[in-house]
Amino acid sequence: MKPGLAAGASHRVSVVVDDSLTVPGVSAAFPGFAEMPRVFATAYLVGFAECAAMGVLAPFLDAGEGSVGIDIAVDHTAATPVGMTVTAVATVTSVEPRVVGFEVELFDDAGPIGRGTHRRAIIDRAKFDARVAAKAEQYGAS
Repeated sequence: MKPGLAAGASHRVSVVVDDSLTVPGVSAAFPGFAEMPRVFATAYLVGFAECAAMGVLAPFLDAGEGSVGIDIAVDHTAATPVGMTVTAVATVTSVEPRVVGFEVELFDDAGPIGRGTHRRAIIDRAKFDARVAAKAEQYGAS
């Protein structure tokens, strides 16, 4: 990782909620569930918080590096209907040699909808991809 990343660095990303980002969009892959509310899904809230954190890290990664989420604890406190904009902000709280900690906050047009913490590990992509490929081969996955 390149030097210079410090506590307080942040990144913000926004998205307009459409049907693909709703609870039915997630639950459609799992037949048998009752009809779910047409609101921004917690699964996407988590993923979106991760995207904001990846945005903080991007300028500091060396060639061949990447990052993976290793911990997230987020409260989803308010529903967001289709058509509203969700914004995620990730702010660095700690920088260790291979792990970066973040505070994440999420808002929609009406106000806060979630907050929590997240940690990402810095990885060597070639080594990581080789381990994943070996695991896939061992267990017959693609």
